[in-house]
Amino acid sequence: MPSPSTFRVGFSADFLNEHGALVFPDIGLGTLDEQPGLTHEFIPEYRAEYAPEQLAGYDVVISLKPRVTAASLAGITQLCAIGRCGVGYDNVDLRACTENDIAVYITPAGVIRPMAESIVLFVLALSHNLVRKDRMVRAGKWVESTRALGREPRDRVIGTIGYGNIAREAVRLLRNFGPRRVLAYDPWLTGETDVELVSLETLLSVSDYVLVNCPLTATSRHMIGARELALMKPDAFLINAARGPIVDEAALIEALRNHRIAGAALDVFEKEPLPSDSPLLEMENVILTSHSVGWTEELFRDMGRIDCEGALAVMQGKAPAHVVNPEVLTRPGFVNKLRRYAR
Repeated sequence: MPSPSTFRVGFSADFLNEHGALVFPDIGLGTLDEQPGLTHEFIPEYRAEYAPEQLAGYDVVISLKPRVTAASLAGITQLCAIGRCGVGYDNVDLRACTENDIAVYITPAGVIRPMAESIVLFVLALSHNLVRKDRMVRAGKWVESTRALGREPRDRVIGTIGYGNIAREAVRLLRNFGPRRVLAYDPWLTGETDVELVSLETLLSVSDYVLVNCPLTATSRHMIGARELALMKPDAFLINAARGPIVDEAALIEALRNHRIAGAALDVFEKEPLPSDSPLLEMENVILTSHSVGWTEELFRDMGRIDCEGALAVMQGKAPAHVVNPEVLTRPGFVNKLRRYAR
């Protein structure tokens, strides 16, 4: 057992497979190895929601999928920070973390490029009927597949709902394909930008590709519903690699079923894993991936290193970078934790 002075870092169990081996080749553990006074380990059991006994005794927890709720933190006094892999933190109760003097930090630099590339991948795959042609060739429909003409992003209109770091990088890459216009709807964006800022209604009605790139919040939940989908052009595509509940899935299914829009590419869903009876599974005008389209070796390497660097900052008595509940930084309880580590 670690001594009381040992700084302990715990990793969520879903970094390991059923045999106890790392699922990903590199999650930055080398950053922590051979650090005097530090030990790291994997939390033994995977649970969709952390139980307090899983978090007890750790100074920092680096987490992939499990939810952190107020119940998870009952009686937890030692934990100083939770490092989330990625930029989403809708599975963490930020208020509860703040009240328990726990900083929550994310890894934006690790996900920007792989997620932006994934958005471009979806745009091109939809444009060129990639999945449909593949299925037709496998079914022996060679001639029929040659008639399934695609279209290019060139001279088309690309619209992004949300214009944060991932969206900006996706737009930068997509400009190489010569779109006629690039639009963005982002009520939080002020000042000059390199895209046309428009209303959500305008973006939906004129875009050939609608990219969902906003975080999931109380106001963005079901932001895209039946009314919004009805505004889209019949030959437009919807791409969502952000969070499933931003789009009303039942309304989207109806729009796809009735060919109200041309198709969709979805990496995220209202319920995950996607239920085996979901109508989306039978639709030819939909590309589906398992909330992992951007998962690359580089993504986990970079996210892991950023999370581990955050843990080392805490060990040195410093706040980690990219804290998403910044109000915790001035709370006496959190400040005292950092002072203890600094000593």
